Amino acid sequence: MTVDVITTTYNNIDKFKICLSTVIERTKYVDYKWYLWCNDPSDEVKKVVHDAMYIDDILFNNRIEPIFNDTNNGSFSSNNNEAVAEGNSEYILFLNDDVEPINDTWLLSMTKILDTDPKVGAVGSLLVYPDRNTIQHCGVFFSNRTNNLPFHMLYKQNINTCTDFISKPRYYQAVTGACLLARRSDFETIGGFDENFYYCYEDIGLCLDIHDKCKKMIVYTPGAQLIHHEGISAAKKNNSHLQENIAVFKNKYANKHYNDYEFYMQNLNHMIYKAK
Repeated sequence: MTVDVITTTYNNIDKFKICLSTVIERTKYVDYKWYLWCNDPSDEVKKVVHDAMYIDDILFNNRIEPIFNDTNNGSFSSNNNEAVAEGNSEYILFLNDDVEPINDTWLLSMTKILDTDPKVGAVGSLLVYPDRNTIQHCGVFFSNRTNNLPFHMLYKQNINTCTDFISKPRYYQAVTGACLLARRSDFETIGGFDENFYYCYEDIGLCLDIHDKCKKMIVYTPGAQLIHHEGISAAKKNNSHLQENIAVFKNKYANKHYNDYEFYMQNLNHMIYKAK
């Protein structure tokens, strides 16, 4: 089974370098092609990509396929939709440019779920902050306390106090697009990322669409562990399109998800995913 890895970036040089080197070093046992969609890249970004592909100008890594886009006018949704069209693998992994795999079986653990369970439509991962002790993502919940908007489960909690919860794979309504695996067939069925979103909530919408239109479940696996060097929630706060995105989200998904934070907290052994 092959995977098209899709990463979009815009001159995020330092974190992008870490992402490139660690994914290459720590992705084992899975055949993948990595499409790097670089928006309005500087010469330094081009050199970073070149250095990841070549050693002393000798071809080193033919898994990487750079796409240098002349502008930075698109959104996360449109960039990813266009990048997906460059590949043809059965699976698609959306991967932020600021993540760093911790274990070398991270991608294998995600593909195994899709390989063995046709009822699962998307798989997410455990993301921690650079201190490796603070949770950034282990699934997404909805709650009245977040105005019925999606939020990260156990966000910024100490990993050592949540070990039992995060160590079990679980069903969720959604997982973050910072590291999300889906089938190409399902992605095409729902029409890809909704381009009405602009850098916010498009990943949650993707999961809800897969669940609603493809009738498939969304699963979080602790077998895929990555460091997230830049939290998504911080990016949302600085997003000038945030209120527009919230309006789009509420208009499209009103009454299509349920409040589940209290459910998870009161039923810690429920919604645990049983591997096939």
